[in-house]
Amino acid sequence: TYLLWRYPIKSVNGNHRMPTCPYRWPNGQGDVGKFLEGEKNNDIWRQRYGGIYRVWSGMNSERMLIFQPYRVLTRPEDIQNVFADSDKHTKATNNNSGWLMGELLGKCVGLVSHSEWKSLRSITETPFLPNNMGSYIELIERKTKRHFDDLFANGSLGQGILNPVEDLKLLPFWIVAEILYGELSVEMQQTLENLIPLRESLFRRIIGGGLTRFWWSRYLPISAIADLAKFKMEWSNFNDLAYQNAERQSSRLPISYFYQEIESGSMTRQGMLQTLDEILFANLDVTMGGISWIFMFLGAYPELQTELRQEVISHTSSESGKESEERYYLSKSTLLAASILESSRLKPLAAFSIPQATPTDRIVGDFVIPAGTNFIVDSYALNTYNAYWGKDNTEFRPDRFLERTAIKSRYNLWRFGFGPRNCMGKYLADTMIRVLFAYIVENCQISLITGKTSWKRNEKTWIMHPDTVLICERLHNNEHLSK
Repeated sequence: TYLLWRYPIKSVNGNHRMPTCPYRWPNGQGDVGKFLEGEKNNDIWRQRYGGIYRVWSGMNSERMLIFQPYRVLTRPEDIQNVFADSDKHTKATNNNSGWLMGELLGKCVGLVSHSEWKSLRSITETPFLPNNMGSYIELIERKTKRHFDDLFANGSLGQGILNPVEDLKLLPFWIVAEILYGELSVEMQQTLENLIPLRESLFRRIIGGGLTRFWWSRYLPISAIADLAKFKMEWSNFNDLAYQNAERQSSRLPISYFYQEIESGSMTRQGMLQTLDEILFANLDVTMGGISWIFMFLGAYPELQTELRQEVISHTSSESGKESEERYYLSKSTLLAASILESSRLKPLAAFSIPQATPTDRIVGDFVIPAGTNFIVDSYALNTYNAYWGKDNTEFRPDRFLERTAIKSRYNLWRFGFGPRNCMGKYLADTMIRVLFAYIVENCQISLITGKTSWKRNEKTWIMHPDTVLICERLHNNEHLSK
């Protein structure tokens, strides 16, 4: 009752209040409700509360009685109204995930706002601009081939079994690491890889909420506090070593540029370290969410694999030339690109987007939403159940993206954000995924395992991942095998 009085949201005519989920101490609906249990909850909440409603996320750790409400959007017209000026929005402090999140990522480019965001983004986005993507294709192809050769020689792929998450999650990690740091020694690679379990355990603690939402938890004898200090120290030391290593290499690398920007005062060391963390570690789960589900759809639709294989070979064979290959990988109008989009439409990265607030009041549906209110998007309502996608909106049909323009679809699909401010890594993510799946369909045949392959998600991760295995057979007779 107090929260409804403290944060009133009324209709335009003032006759009724916005539907609201009941608050539960201490997380509200929180990250557990939105992410770990979001696939189940969004359907329940949507049926119970309608097209726009409010959920709660924890307590502001600085002002002990202030709770953070969200308005959940499910309709494309509302989303356009809210996100058309997303570059002017304010990201929720620490993603509304509490103190521990702030200590880990609170100053990364994805969580800061306004002039701080513009400055940090202008420095850190350079390696990820679209005009750089063509230069990364050879690196991605080389890393992909080496990774699969190793899996076939030393992993379960030698027995024809693939776990799309566990077997592949380090592939995009090492691709991005080489883009940022250049070629790393075996020792430096091991140092970086050793940080992954520690970083993953910290993020699981953040998503779980509880005591580490509050600043005073730093004084408690809990493992997360010691783990945080250890990770910060080792992550900082690794980047110093990586910078020294980069300076010995002839090519100009992003890590060298970032350190020079720190020396000039254009960027803080904290902003750099946390943004690099976001790029590598925070996006590890995100990238795998974009990659892993399409394996499931390939296995379920063998005829699609055949069609994709023909398309890939026709554009990437040695006879086609490197220019044809690059145009193909960067094109949005291929069956390959459409299949990846269709997989993301049916299996979004997360059930809800992360919170951000508008600078001015908005009329959304029948309600007047005050400036400073945090909005999140119900990705399933928009991506899957939205009438825009037709009567077959729950079916896997990649051609729908070849029948619609990107402009018409932009507020009907949540993937990399909306409006002027969206994910700066989106071009690299798309390029990596396209090159990876071109390699897969050209060199392998994916099949579901009757009675064993499951479409259920891994409930321990905040990003939607399948928790299953597939058959992956190498096509030894393919004349284009391992170009």
